[in-house]
Amino acid sequence: MLRYLRENTGNWIIKIFLGIIVIVFVFLGVGSFGSKKNNSIATINDEPITIKEYQQAYKTIIDQMRARFGEDLNDDILKALNVKQQALDAIIEQKLILTEAAKLEINVSEKELQESLLSIKAFQRDGIFNLDQYKKVLSLNSLTSEVFEQSQINSLKQGKVRNLILSAVNVSDLEARNWYLFQNTKTAVDYRLFNPNDYPDIRPDEKQIKKFYSENKEKYKSEPKIKALYLKFSPEDYQDKVSVSEGNIKDYYQEHPEQFKIPQKVEARHILIKVNENAEEEKVKEAQKKALEIYELAVKGEDFEKLAKQYSQGPSKDAGGYLGVFEQKAMVKPFADKAFSMKPEEISKPVRTRFGWHIINVMAKFDASTQTLPQVSEKIKKELEQIETQNFAYDKAGEAFDAVIDGDDFEQIALIANKKIVKTKEFSINGEGIDIADNTGFARAAFELSLDDISDVKQFDNTYYLIKIVEKIEPVVQALDLVKDRLVKELAEILQKKRAKEDAQIYITKAVDDKTLDQLAGEDQLKLKSTKLFTRNGNIEGVGNSPEFIQASFSLNENNKIHPEIIETQAGFYIIGFKEKMLPEESEITQNLKNIKNEIGWRKQAQAYQAWINELKKHSKINYDPEILN
Repeated sequence: MLRYLRENTGNWIIKIFLGIIVIVFVFLGVGSFGSKKNNSIATINDEPITIKEYQQAYKTIIDQMRARFGEDLNDDILKALNVKQQALDAIIEQKLILTEAAKLEINVSEKELQESLLSIKAFQRDGIFNLDQYKKVLSLNSLTSEVFEQSQINSLKQGKVRNLILSAVNVSDLEARNWYLFQNTKTAVDYRLFNPNDYPDIRPDEKQIKKFYSENKEKYKSEPKIKALYLKFSPEDYQDKVSVSEGNIKDYYQEHPEQFKIPQKVEARHILIKVNENAEEEKVKEAQKKALEIYELAVKGEDFEKLAKQYSQGPSKDAGGYLGVFEQKAMVKPFADKAFSMKPEEISKPVRTRFGWHIINVMAKFDASTQTLPQVSEKIKKELEQIETQNFAYDKAGEAFDAVIDGDDFEQIALIANKKIVKTKEFSINGEGIDIADNTGFARAAFELSLDDISDVKQFDNTYYLIKIVEKIEPVVQALDLVKDRLVKELAEILQKKRAKEDAQIYITKAVDDKTLDQLAGEDQLKLKSTKLFTRNGNIEGVGNSPEFIQASFSLNENNKIHPEIIETQAGFYIIGFKEKMLPEESEITQNLKNIKNEIGWRKQAQAYQAWINELKKHSKINYDPEILN
């Protein structure tokens, strides 16, 4: 079966199927299919969850993530998002909800099922449900209509249960008003930053260095390293094994018509007079006036290129405002809409975008067209050859991996694959020491293996590898001389930070209820600064986004003017004092009340639904082997 699949990797349907097989191997582990009793991996109240259900849930999530991440989807992302746990949780939740649906006597009618099927775009042609398309899509996904329609019924039942639970969630006007006040009240503070970087003269002496090294030797160990063997399967090695016929080229051309369509294009220059997107109306009009004056010069016959070099404030100024030839989607909408509605040699009145006011000079227009087969034949041939050599490399790597499954040692696998075993020098997890294109990816994959383990097929760039770890070099404490520069830098930072904190504490101690930071600054020549007004979820100019700083700032008011504790951030240590506070206008709250209620409602619904799910789990007997998630 595996050999058949590899022999047909040119077929894109088979490629999808191969992808599913790889997912299954990663997901459940080689050889795990027959090891589960009764073909189940978990139970919910004694109802089994089968391997097939588990695989399908996992595949569904993978498909969604592949649509989101594209070619960037890799093992690291899957692990970070804990996809295996997501798949298991999805099945558990579905079964619990369907049990509740049965208790509540919630059903789905034939009409409801039919309407849901008719609305699925994957089953439509030209916006209308097509039975042949329906059968084709199900077939490509190895589904029968009975299985799919039952899953659709289950999904509709889940939706009905969810709607029932969420119908009890309400948001009052008072709740929405208070939330808006909380989120949109602004405050400003005076502050003094004690930055460790302001103490460059504080450096550790030899005694401090030796003491720090003695107490922190574990920090100064060498990096763990490994040595590996690998087999490399590169598409370039199989160029003489593939051939692309004229028929292949023609088929590809006919099957991918969108790829050869050339959209309408415009060649243009422009003159930009910048104005901020959120600028005051006065500044917007001032910039517009200037743009209109330049426009008048252009339409009277002055050279547009020279005008652009003289007046434009955009990055294309030195090129006379030249933007080249571009598609409509390449430019911001107001600019593109105007440029593509103009005639060649026409000059537009100023058009505003988020960048400012643009005067556009359309130099030429190029109609949409479709490249002919002779025009793209050579390009298609190269692309198909690349695909076929890539498939060939994957095919050969897959054959070698079959030998791994059969239990052959690495030397035997190399003989079967007719490949030379390459031995690496010792290398670290960042790939230093490996001479391949994606040395970091190779190293990270290798470090996940145990000693003498052979990896599954790994792809780095367009090349496939099988990797075997043959030696692990454990980290050792390095001599002080080797790490002294790094140690001195780290210790100096610690000492500078300590001094900054001590100085900040001195000034906090001086602060008393009847004093402000202004008075302290006057007494002690502090460099006092002030923030602009900011909200709880805003970025503070000059400070950044520090939750501790923001929380402390909003605790201050006219009666509580100085925060009694130091606020530590990445930048250093702050002392802060109250400056002003501003509440949103009542009219602003009223205007936004509907949107606020909707936003709070969505959040409360999500919380309520998850709480209900958690309660179902709490009162259910759920058993599974944690090893399936490893």
